[in-house]
Amino acid sequence: MQIREVSPEADAERVVDLLVATIPTVVTNADEWLHSHRAVPERAERRSLVVEDDGRLVALGGAGRVFFGGGGENGFLNIRVHPDHRRRGIGSELYRTLRAHVLELGVGRASSMFDESPESVAFAHKRGWAEERAETLSSLDPRTVTQPPPPDVDLRPVAELDPREVHRIDEEATRDLPSLVQIDEIPYDEWLDFVWDNPLFTREGSYGAVVDGHLAAISFLVANLEHGRAFNMFTATAREYRGRGLALAVKLASTRWAAELGITRLATTNDETNAPMLAVNRRLGYQPSGRRVEYLVERERLLREGSEDL
Repeated sequence: MQIREVSPEADAERVVDLLVATIPTVVTNADEWLHSHRAVPERAERRSLVVEDDGRLVALGGAGRVFFGGGGENGFLNIRVHPDHRRRGIGSELYRTLRAHVLELGVGRASSMFDESPESVAFAHKRGWAEERAETLSSLDPRTVTQPPPPDVDLRPVAELDPREVHRIDEEATRDLPSLVQIDEIPYDEWLDFVWDNPLFTREGSYGAVVDGHLAAISFLVANLEHGRAFNMFTATAREYRGRGLALAVKLASTRWAAELGITRLATTNDETNAPMLAVNRRLGYQPSGRRVEYLVERERLLREGSEDL
């Protein structure tokens, strides 16, 4: 077993295979992963590692600073191990290396997000991590949605909208989402890189609702048409326009687009406390398929691990 730094161009295809094997709802490909990897700003001080076993890439991990908000005082640590290679100590070795990096950064605490399973929860609990928040994973075959978008709402593909206005709604609504770290801002140039220029972000399949000439709601879709998979990455309504059914309208428009383009599985996540959006998803026919949990550990607990047998 060899732990080494990721080599983005050389590893991209195998990293994507690992992500598909460990995240049922993931929508990605080599171009998208490379783009997202490079979009992380230097201030994150991220370290990205892979594990090879007999020439096969069997695990992936990353650790660094949370870079949108929190003043750099919060870290992150994420690990994924291929299902066929679990219970061999691979995750533990990768964790030790990334834990050391988090401690070197001097952050006060670190978070990790993963799809909940008995094994992943046991791994986290053993190391002193505790659940802080969770999201509902759900999926939908968009071809089953027969309700049309409301004809009285001005719905437009975001390709026809001013990206600065789209960014404005995204940033405002993101600040209102439940989060371990308060979002300070999402700089426009970084937002362009993360969202607008993402190779799988479909500007034709993502929609905005315009009210009296003002952008009022958005729904973002990333899609891999080759595999017939899509992910509703974000839906939001500007504060002054909430309660008018606009979130449902933009999601219906994106869902119809997905069905027409041959998408057979559309997935999304929503914070478990976000009752209005969960109600919208139920109305569309989304079926819950699990939980995506965010765990937290304080620096003091990480420091203690050095003297413990894990």
